Amino acid sequence: MKKLFLILTLSLGVSVFHLASDASASENNSYPTLKEINQLNEELQILVDEANEKLENGEENIEVSSENMTLGFNVKDNTTVSKNNVGIQAIGSKSYQAFVANTSGFNFRHGVSGKFTWDGSLLKAITYVEDLSGTMYGKSASTNIQGVDGTIGRDAKIGKLTSKGTFTALKWSPISYYTTLVVDFYAPTKSYRIITAKISS
Repeated sequence: MKKLFLILTLSLGVSVFHLASDASASENNSYPTLKEINQLNEELQILVDEANEKLENGEENIEVSSENMTLGFNVKDNTTVSKNNVGIQAIGSKSYQAFVANTSGFNFRHGVSGKFTWDGSLLKAITYVEDLSGTMYGKSASTNIQGVDGTIGRDAKIGKLTSKGTFTALKWSPISYYTTLVVDFYAPTKSYRIITAKISS
């Protein structure tokens, strides 16, 4: 009976400890709730619209922020390989970097960067390197490149990059959060558009 009482006491103590830890995590905004995630995505949509407006106006180094979120997109022109007979750039490339990050207590950041290459109005290639950070999380990512209107390197003029990040909380519970970045690349106009930046659980 004493042994059973001791086991029950220890079990209750562990449960109370976990509850206290979870409460502490919530109070410190260590991990976002569903309500907070919805709020973050509302903020993100405003930032996406703002960033795209800046891209359309030719800005190349963009970082826009709200109360809890930051969205960035940087562009760098690379050396043109050749020009056609009327002096218009035929083959060239631009380096890009896109990222989404929260700036509240549950910090994590999902970035992707690479190079976008074209030949005239055709899309030759899109490369990428993923960059994830967040000290309280296990991190992984998967990124997919596809032609929207054909095959990249053959007849596509528009390409789509979809990068998904997974952040698994390590300190209190194995809960995971997911980030998605979608960017379209336009060979005819040598331009970009952020299609999606969001967080989900």
